Amino acid sequence: MTASTSNARWLTAEDLAAELRIPKQTIYKWRVEGFGPTAHKIGRHLRFSREDVDDWYSTLQEDDDF
Repeated sequence: MTASTSNARWLTAEDLAAELRIPKQTIYKWRVEGFGPTAHKIGRHLRFSREDVDDWYSTLQEDDDF
């Protein structure tokens, strides 16, 4: 795995907020409320794995299918 592949696997709160087009503060609020993709503390930094984000997003799409 190359460094760029490894980095692409992890998103910051800023990356995730930009991708979802929501305020970064919403990401932090979701974390406190137990909503949103699983967050990982890496050192003192909060990161979201691409796989966790994709899995979480697919559950939202399934919930929308009535």
